[in-house]
Amino acid sequence: MAEPGVRVLGRACEVLDCFTEADPRLGMADIRSRTGLPATTVARIVSTLLQEGLLVREGDSYRVGLRVLVWSAPARSGSSLLGVARPFVEQLRDVTGESAGLYVRQGATRVLVESALSQHSVIYRGYVGQVLPLDAGAAGKCFMAFDEDALSAAVEAAPGRHTTAAARTELERRLREVRERGWAYTEGEREVGLNSVAAPVPGFGTVPEAALAIGGPSVRLDRAEAERIGPVVAATARAIAVRMGHVPAEAEEPADV
Repeated sequence: MAEPGVRVLGRACEVLDCFTEADPRLGMADIRSRTGLPATTVARIVSTLLQEGLLVREGDSYRVGLRVLVWSAPARSGSSLLGVARPFVEQLRDVTGESAGLYVRQGATRVLVESALSQHSVIYRGYVGQVLPLDAGAAGKCFMAFDEDALSAAVEAAPGRHTTAAARTELERRLREVRERGWAYTEGEREVGLNSVAAPVPGFGTVPEAALAIGGPSVRLDRAEAERIGPVVAATARAIAVRMGHVPAEAEEPADV
């Protein structure tokens, strides 16, 4: 069992994780609903976060305090992944014409940590800090295909989607395909008309450090286009790992399409 202080810290993180760009202000009832924690526990944690400037109260709602911005600069400057990946994310956007992003895994979710938006009028608009499920979208499939812990977490978080034998067989088939090709393609798994292509960024060992992805409307990013640019996404993801020293330097740099 976790030590009391560690348990409190974990619950404080659960409260802060409730806030998103789409829902930057939440009431106490919203926080209780999203965390599943007892009302007294939520009230105590929120009170502490208010005292520390991590939450701010505005009427009957709360928002994340600006104190968290103090940590964003050292977090980015101290991350070798973000320092290396940015130009590759932008290059992939320029080569494919679609919005490109880099995701890291957090439990049963994936978090967008780097983004470069497409110049088209109709695009996928991801934003840094966006939290998405693992079991929907190409980037999530990359984590699930190469990390048993990620697969287990994703299945447990969405049991209704993977309970039948047929559903589990289909999932295993798709993940096997990702491992064989080195990249994933999904059609409309999160939103109708939104497709994505992704590839794992190899880490030390077999677990991905991150997943590199592009997303775009189905009218442009169809299966034929995915077959054409999937290897480019995979080569770019591998180039990030090469630059970080995770894979041999003789790996090829990504080629234009």
